[in-house]
Amino acid sequence: MDGLQRIPLDPRVNAPVYHIASTPSTNSLAVELITDPATPTPHMTTVVAAEQTAGRGRLTRTWTSAPGKGLTASTILSLPTSLALASSGWLIHACALAVRDAVDARLAPLGRATHTKWPNDVCVDGKRKICGILGEVAPASSPFVNTFVIGYGVNISMTDDERPTPEATALSLEGDQEAAASPRGTALALLADILVGLDRRITGLINADGDPIASGLAHEATTRCATIGSRIGVADPTDPTGAPQLEGTATALSPIGTLVVLLDDGTTTDVSAGDVTPIANGKHRA
Repeated sequence: MDGLQRIPLDPRVNAPVYHIASTPSTNSLAVELITDPATPTPHMTTVVAAEQTAGRGRLTRTWTSAPGKGLTASTILSLPTSLALASSGWLIHACALAVRDAVDARLAPLGRATHTKWPNDVCVDGKRKICGILGEVAPASSPFVNTFVIGYGVNISMTDDERPTPEATALSLEGDQEAAASPRGTALALLADILVGLDRRITGLINADGDPIASGLAHEATTRCATIGSRIGVADPTDPTGAPQLEGTATALSPIGTLVVLLDDGTTTDVSAGDVTPIANGKHRA
């Protein structure tokens, strides 16, 4: 494929890592590579782009990245068809935790706390979004595997004026001077750490036959999630007002990775999709 190059990344990363200067979507490119017999795409193969021009976010939203300013990558997961995984949502949690660890290693010394936010974000100090994640089912490379593509975008370097939304942040905005001075080098170093963490968690899931509790993934996802224990509003993403359709306290993750919310009448409900935002002092905070 034109412009696609396999690059050496880190001795800890065994699967191929392919780099391309620009692509509409790393997820779409990864799916294309799976069906290309000329390009090896074993489990944990990753595509990283310096620029993404038409990336897809959750709920049909877009995710773009300025050239050389962020980490935009997608990883191919090839899981055995015999794996009794209750929900692919746990793969998103595994990726979010890997990103959280990699970001936290850089920001914790600066006094920042990094957490996941249900269902697919990584945030700094519980409110500033630094990463978004999108997972999707992909064509299987053989009849013996189920294939998923997990895409993730981490903001490495930007100015205040470049924030796509008021709540967005980047490593540089949080005080990471190396990220500001060398965003490309920082992105590749971060990618290596993410892949090591993701591989470890996916291997744990496979060894536990897809059981997130036995593998420890469910416990880790719960303890690292800033949403758990918070009073939240859940809005329909198609509602332009952003008004919450329900309010309550997020108490846990269900066995399939959905969010368990305790409502004010004492009942609970499982939330599988929607925009989740914290409610401070009884008022909805967008």
